[in-house]
Amino acid sequence: MNGDVLGSLALSILSDHMIEGDLVPGDYGVFFPDHIMGHDVTTPPAMRMLDSKGVPYLRAAKKIYLYLDHFTPPKDLESAESCRAMTEFSSRHGIANLIGWGEGICHVHLFEGDRVKKGDLVIGADSHITTGGALGAFCTAIGSTDLAVAMASGEFWLQVPKPLGIYFEGTPDVWCEGKDLALMMIKHLGPGGANGRTLEMKGDILNWIGNDSRMTLTNMASEIDCISALTNESDDEGPGSKDWDWETEHIDVTDRGPQISLPGSPDRVDDVYNHTGKRIDQVFIGSCTNGRMDDLRVLADILKGKKIHPEVKMLVVPGSRSVYTRAARAGYVKTIMDAGGIISMPTCGPCAGGFLGVLPAGEVAISTTNRNFKGRMGDPTSKIYLSGVAVAAASALKGVIAHPSEVVP
Repeated sequence: MNGDVLGSLALSILSDHMIEGDLVPGDYGVFFPDHIMGHDVTTPPAMRMLDSKGVPYLRAAKKIYLYLDHFTPPKDLESAESCRAMTEFSSRHGIANLIGWGEGICHVHLFEGDRVKKGDLVIGADSHITTGGALGAFCTAIGSTDLAVAMASGEFWLQVPKPLGIYFEGTPDVWCEGKDLALMMIKHLGPGGANGRTLEMKGDILNWIGNDSRMTLTNMASEIDCISALTNESDDEGPGSKDWDWETEHIDVTDRGPQISLPGSPDRVDDVYNHTGKRIDQVFIGSCTNGRMDDLRVLADILKGKKIHPEVKMLVVPGSRSVYTRAARAGYVKTIMDAGGIISMPTCGPCAGGFLGVLPAGEVAISTTNRNFKGRMGDPTSKIYLSGVAVAAASALKGVIAHPSEVVP
């Protein structure tokens, strides 16, 4: 095994977890994960594979987190039966962590507290598992077949990714959030611009925006096809360190303001100033991208003492029970309700158009989620703009796409 990781935190983590192979980008290796995640969309196929093979027990049962979060509370009989099947499967195999509906979205709940630590290796059957890289963990997505194998064996295979440094230079304007940095990065690298790469991100702005915003950044990194995405406060690893020996992309964010992604694809990014005044019907704030405490704080600060435009519906979904509880104690929930917003229990729900806030034909939404593909949240003729929380909140108040400075003196 090649132990020379050349300043890369990602390769250092993989080196510590390698069972078989050589740590050479492009080569294949076998690794053991610290945590394995599945949810109510990706886990049932894995369960059926394991049951069809008569697998008697799961070696990784104590490392598994299974989430009932995508279509919960169950929206129909199929969703209810799926939840019951996962509950019975977990009980039968002694799975340590079955997270029931209402506890949280997988990419929010899993990375709260001290469940995942810097240096951990996490695999998850969902592309946005990259979120946990904000903690300095290597988090990478797998499919349902690999989920079944990992649960049964405690191992998984991976083609070793080549590190790509992302260095954010300069200081953006006061309204810039983690979501805006993410959209700038997606535009800079382009569709598939991180294919086969692990992103390691640095820059003074990452130390200032807070952990919730850093998680938004690593979450959105999956939209450019990366294997994993990490932020790292250490001066000894990552781009800018004396040992870094990998390619680095520099993104100048000096004085850059809020960004917006135009309907059709997350990479269709532009400055929000170029799209203000466009009518909207709905605002959604939440998801694994922007459903954390800092997001609700920004929302409440902008909404306080104001009313949502009468022709706009605003749905807010805290990312976990912990976020919901803390937001209620801080008064954010009351502020949102007083302004005319609607709050749901923690769920993925509207993000993929599964239920809650489904868009009818021709309606336009501005959303803090991670994807805006055609038909993503409802009818194929509906349109979705992606933005940060501040832009979404300002737009809810104005009834059109708006810059936050239009509603905050």
